[in-house]
Parts: sequence; structure tokens; C-alpha cells
Amino acid sequence: MSSLWLLMLLMLLVAVVFVLLATGKQRRYQKRQDENQRWYEQRLAELGEERSQHGLPEEDYRYAKQELDKTFLNDSQDVEESVHWHRAPVIVPIVLLLVISAGLYWGFGSWKLQLQAEEARERLPELGKTLLQQQNQQASREDLNTFALGLRQKLMREPDDAVAWWIYAGIMVDLGAREDANEAFQKALELEPDRVNTLVSYSRFLLMSGGEEDQPKAARMLAHALQQDPGNIEALSLLGFVAFERQDWEQAVSAWQLLKQRLPKNSERYQAVANALESAKEQQQKAKLQLQVSVELRDNMRHHLPANGTLFVYVTGIEQPMPAAVVRQPISEFPVTVTLSNQNAMLPDYKLSDLEQWLVHARISQDEKIDKQTGDLEAETVTIKAGASTDLTLTLSTRVDE
Repeated sequence: MSSLWLLMLLMLLVAVVFVLLATGKQRRYQKRQDENQRWYEQRLAELGEERSQHGLPEEDYRYAKQELDKTFLNDSQDVEESVHWHRAPVIVPIVLLLVISAGLYWGFGSWKLQLQAEEARERLPELGKTLLQQQNQQASREDLNTFALGLRQKLMREPDDAVAWWIYAGIMVDLGAREDANEAFQKALELEPDRVNTLVSYSRFLLMSGGEEDQPKAARMLAHALQQDPGNIEALSLLGFVAFERQDWEQAVSAWQLLKQRLPKNSERYQAVANALESAKEQQQKAKLQLQVSVELRDNMRHHLPANGTLFVYVTGIEQPMPAAVVRQPISEFPVTVTLSNQNAMLPDYKLSDLEQWLVHARISQDEKIDKQTGDLEAETVTIKAGASTDLTLTLSTRVDE
């Protein structure tokens, strides 16, 4: 309401300035006219006195009066011309229009927004109770916006309230304002870096809406949360998820085992965690898979050995010619024994443990290229079920013809 009064005072001040300017010019004009009138009457009286007392001839008197009248008229005209309104430059009305428009917006628009903000702040307890009961599942966007507006007003007055920043971040997440949510979470952690709820909520936010580059940050925050509260269910669940996504099977199994111990067996979440744990254990076992391959050279092939050849031992899938694991080394004395595992993968998302069957190859290339070329020496490819055998022997017995 105070803004509206200030606007009215501003407009009244503009009007007063215009009135004062006009009044000042009118007064100056009237003053000079009065002075000119008094001078005319005084001079006319002097001429009358000269005619009656000093014998001024009538003809001279009329001539002098005529000249006096001319002088009076000319002086009056000069006064009128010297006091007049100058046409204002074009910029003046434009500036006035902008000032008045800004005043109207500030007085009515800003005042209205401020009134809404104050009402929202007053309704914070009521809206907070409603949203808590609804758990933000059925809350209307209007209620969320009003609650957020009230929280902003509160945080302007109490910027060191870490809990309010945390709540505000959650509302921004629900409203889809990712940048505002991220800034609010950071502010909450700056104020209380050890608060478990904030660490867990921020981690979940990064995992759900961030990219792969945010996963390490989320993992660090979850580890910090578990230092404060080792049995925190949400932190254990999210840590297992992060580890699984990063293919850290050992940490995923550890986190989900602890979580499983803390959940009621009859809960839906218990079964979901149990399934995730079994999947992590299965991946952990697959990750331990390895294959030891001994490569022999048939005697009749020894004279075909290239001087600077390279030995390749690798595994492919039935439908995928790209090696899932490969070992490359200069040729030496035979037999040669190498071990293939996920550590020998060429791509991070295509590994030995991803295959159901292994096609095992051995080849001596004349250079450092794995592609088959004329003159290469190779062994017969062997197909085995993944993990069915840990030891295999291949014999280099064929020379690639043109």
C-alpha cells in the first residue's frame, strides 16, 4: 500500500511543478505590465502639468501624447513577447511518459507482487502442512509456486536457515527448476555440510537429473552421509545404485547387503533390494571370469614367422566381430600363455563378461594390426560357453593365403 501512496505523491509533485512554472511566468508578465502602466500615467501627468502651468502649446501637447501612446504600446508588446512558453523538446514528453509508466508499473505491478509475496509468507505453515500431508504427490502447481514464493521471502529475511534452503531446493525439483534447485542445495550444504538429509537429497537429485559426470560427486556425498549415519536406508540404496551404474560390483553388493538387513522382510522394497543384490552378485561373478590361453606353434610354421610380427589372442561374440578382450604382444618363444579378462576390454561397455559364448582366436600378424592379412599365421577358432573353461590351448597351424 505504501508503494501506491508514493506513486500518487510522485504524480502530484509533477503537477505542482507545472503549476508553479506557469504561475511564475504569469507573475513576471503582470509585474512588468504594471510598471509600464505606472510609467505611462506618470509621463502623461507631467505633460498635462506642462500644458496647464508652463504654457505648452496644444499642438505640441498632442504630438507629445501621441508619441507617449506609441511608446506605451510598443513597450507592452515587448513585455508580452518576452514572456511566453517555449515549445518543449521531443525528449521531454518521452521521458515523462517513461517515468509515469514506470511509476504505474512499480506502484501497481510491484505492489501487487509484493502483496502476493507477503500473503505467501504468511501462509507458509498452512501450505507446508498441506504439502506434507500430500507428500507433494497431489499438490497443485499453484500451491507449490505459492509455497516457493513464501519460502523466498523467508530466506530473504533469514538467509542462514539451512533447513529452509533444503526445503526450497526440493520444491524447485518438483517445479522442474533444476538450476535453482542445484543452487539451493549448495547453499544448504554450505551452511550445514554434515546434514544427512541434505546430502542424501542432493545426491538423489544429481543421480536423477544430472549426467555421468555428477555420479562421483553423488557417491562422495553419500559416503559422507553414511559416515554420519551408517544405517541410513536412503543413503545405502542410492550408494548401491551409483556403484552398480559405475560397474563397481563389490561396493554395490556391500551397500545393498547392509540395506537388505535393515528392511522389513514383508516390505515391497525388501524384495526389490534383494533382486538388485542378486543382480549385482551375478555381475560380480561375471567380472571375475577369466580365460587362460596357451598358444603353440606347429613346427612346419616356424620358418614362416615374420621378423617383427605381433601375437594377438582375443575373444569375440558370435554376432559381434569386435573383440571383447584382447592381448597383444611381440612374438617370442613358444608356447606362450596369456590370460584374458574384463581388464583386457577394448570398450568400457563391451566386455568378456557380457558374452554368453566365447569365440577364442590366436593370430600372428606381420605388423601391429589385428585385421587378417595375407601371410599371417593363425589357429583354428574355438567356441566355448562363457566361463565353461578357464584353460585352453590353441595351435598356430595355418598361413593365410592371398
